[in-house]
Amino acid sequence: MPPVSQAVLLSWSVPPAATLALILTALVYLRGWVLMRQARVPFVPLWRAVSFLLGLLSLWIALASPLDTFSGFVLTAHMLQHMMLMMLAPPLILLGAPVIPLVRGSPTFAAREFAGPFLNWRIANRVGDALTHPIVALLLMGTVMFAWHTPRLYELALASSSWHQVEHACFFLASLVFWWPVIQPWPSHARWPRWAVVPYLLVADLENTALSAILVFSDRLLYPSYDAVPRLFGFSALHDQAAAGAIMWVMGSLAFVLPAIVIAVQCLQSNRRPALASDRKPEPSSLEVLVALSQRLSFAGRFLRRRVSGRRVEAISFLLLFAVTGLCLAHLASNSSDDDNQVLRLRQQSGQFAISIFAPAGDLETGQSDFSVLVQNRDSQEVLQDATVALRADQARNPHKAQWVRATTEDSENKLLQSASLNLPDNGQWTVDTAVEHGGEHADFSLPVHVVKPAAGISFPWSYVVLLALSAILLFTYLRRHRTGESQLRHPAAKTAAQGGAANLF
Repeated sequence: MPPVSQAVLLSWSVPPAATLALILTALVYLRGWVLMRQARVPFVPLWRAVSFLLGLLSLWIALASPLDTFSGFVLTAHMLQHMMLMMLAPPLILLGAPVIPLVRGSPTFAAREFAGPFLNWRIANRVGDALTHPIVALLLMGTVMFAWHTPRLYELALASSSWHQVEHACFFLASLVFWWPVIQPWPSHARWPRWAVVPYLLVADLENTALSAILVFSDRLLYPSYDAVPRLFGFSALHDQAAAGAIMWVMGSLAFVLPAIVIAVQCLQSNRRPALASDRKPEPSSLEVLVALSQRLSFAGRFLRRRVSGRRVEAISFLLLFAVTGLCLAHLASNSSDDDNQVLRLRQQSGQFAISIFAPAGDLETGQSDFSVLVQNRDSQEVLQDATVALRADQARNPHKAQWVRATTEDSENKLLQSASLNLPDNGQWTVDTAVEHGGEHADFSLPVHVVKPAAGISFPWSYVVLLALSAILLFTYLRRHRTGESQLRHPAAKTAAQGGAANLF
């Protein structure tokens, strides 16, 4: 295998927070699936669990593989990543019928106090029904696809790691909503007849075809960032754009048309022998499923007959688990390094070399800053991986503080780049000198940067804000639910009814 191809395959950008979240989701689902199998619930066979895990795996590959690392260099890689986020991971996850297994696999306190009541909350059901209505889902999918592929929003995602993550979240969530009427995961109910899914998918294919045709047949480059970055694989940015549109056209059409054909065949077969109304058994609702599970699991009765002290232990255990997990996710999300935060700061040629230097956008803050260097042959554009690269940060008023640092590929997600961290202790104008040597040839490059002191005030990472907001929502939900329950139990009739309902549910 050529060294460049090997370096590409090794360029994984594993997101710690997303990886931990996906692992926890898989464990919760598997726990719920095992408990349901023990209760002999027939609606979640083994193939559904396998499909759910494959969906999570495909989602992780889309976020962590070289597709993400090179998404800012090659539009084709970015498009393949989008296809996995929209056409592969969501339907596989929904085929796993994830709602009830995730609820059943959650900690008992969380399932009883939050997940179960949320599934039967009228407002949540109305919002869910509105979002998964086929017309709404189709419009949402088309809007998200076209909006994020407009040059302004697409360039925003390329320039900012945070907006790039927002883009991925929009694609994935909109695709979950879109594929919901197609998969109709148990125990949800279809809003339209099954045959109506066929034109639903064909209209979505028309939207995909229109967008991909714009990329394929456009005679100008829609996203200038791909023309600014160095070309790594020998084809122009315009050819890369056409290839990305072709991938979107073919893969998208297959993802929409093949399920439409399968559903059409199923509808034709089912129409040969109409089922009698007496033969049809309605699928149980979420509440009925939770009731059945509580009655059939052997330990459920023991759990619900515990004293108040047992519930306190469960509450304390959940709080500790929630705090530890939430803090770990928030810490990983706020401290994870990401090459997406770097932009092209210098592209210059000298001698046989053509180098590109990447660094954080805008003014740099005092302290450590990361720089990445790509060295290519000036004529052939071949990546010179064995070139020796050294960096030095120099300030005219403090020349004694300058020192050379060797750049390597060890700390770089993109193994075609050589990275190093430079210390910029003082604010002011600095010069980052880059020395490149390969095959007896030597060249020097200089990048001027402006360094400023960090802005005054407390910087509060968004991940901790999200954790605090989620904690407040859960606390408010718990207090409101129990306050409402206590006020209802003051009346004898309501108390008798509540006791009877609790006996049936648990």
